[in-house]
Amino acid sequence: MTEALPDRLTRHLPVIEAAVGAAVARLGADLAAIDPALGPVADALADAGGGGKRLRPALLCWSFVAHGGGDPARVLGPAVALELVHTCALVHDDVLDRADERRGAPSVHARFAAALGDATPDAAAAYGTAAAILLGDVALAAADGELLAADVDPAALRRAHATFTRLRIEVMAGQFLDVDAAARRDADRDRALRVATLKSARYSVGRPLELGALLAGADDAAAARMLAVGDPVGRAFQLRDDLLGVFGDPALTGKPTVSDLAEGKRTLLVAEALARLDPPGRAVLEAGLGDRDLDAAGAAALRGLLETCGARAAVEAQLAAEVAAAGTGIGTSGLGAEAQDDLRAVAAWAAGRDA
Repeated sequence: MTEALPDRLTRHLPVIEAAVGAAVARLGADLAAIDPALGPVADALADAGGGGKRLRPALLCWSFVAHGGGDPARVLGPAVALELVHTCALVHDDVLDRADERRGAPSVHARFAAALGDATPDAAAAYGTAAAILLGDVALAAADGELLAADVDPAALRRAHATFTRLRIEVMAGQFLDVDAAARRDADRDRALRVATLKSARYSVGRPLELGALLAGADDAAAARMLAVGDPVGRAFQLRDDLLGVFGDPALTGKPTVSDLAEGKRTLLVAEALARLDPPGRAVLEAGLGDRDLDAAGAAALRGLLETCGARAAVEAQLAAEVAAAGTGIGTSGLGAEAQDDLRAVAAWAAGRDA
């Protein structure tokens, strides 16, 4: 059974949701005012920014309160900024992966390609890709303004902004390393973990916790302790995501279990399998990875290989190690017992979720 997130984290979600919706609506109105042709972009941005767990802004607000910042309403701007970066990452990730579906609906590039009407398939695809890249760029560009709206000490805001800039660089670096690993058919386990850290873990958990601390005026040592907790929790989150992408229930994840394999993602799961399989098994796995025509039967065969060679068990073991590392960091975080319990609950949820 999936662990529950602590109430002190989830209690901020309604106000976060309202703030994200208001910010996206303002951005959409700005776009539509520039030119009526941007109306569909505004609509797509609103849809792309909707839904999701809102984990990143919730962690930022929680950390702000835990470090003595007071009312989390003071940092709703930075919370929204994290969601805008996340929206950009999702839209661009779908383009890079050529994924035509997101959360059970057409992805942004697929939506715009379909809207072009009677264009040739190549022209429609090019239009959809261009529209998605630009929409993601708009979300990324708007994030700074939201972050700078925080009602905090200017010195704390400057420190937080430097970390926020670093966060965005890390996400893009992780995306490149992910693309590069797939193109080169790389099977290095250390690199797979590095990609998981940069592309997802750090901006999903580590940096939001750090940002909340910095915005509250915490010193560098306290902020570093949050990153030391957040990185292993974030890796656990991403490793569980990788397992769900192959072995999860599509009815819960909203994503077919063929897609990650057909996209050829070089996750730790794949790296562990390639390190364990014999040459015939590696040949079968390599042939299926990245095969856009991979069907359900082919995916089932690959899942069997990943299971029987011990790769799935190896990732589960790494997950357990990440949770243990997070527990060590939590114990030396300097936070009170209640806050430490919250972080342990987040770690358990990240490692054990089913969606």
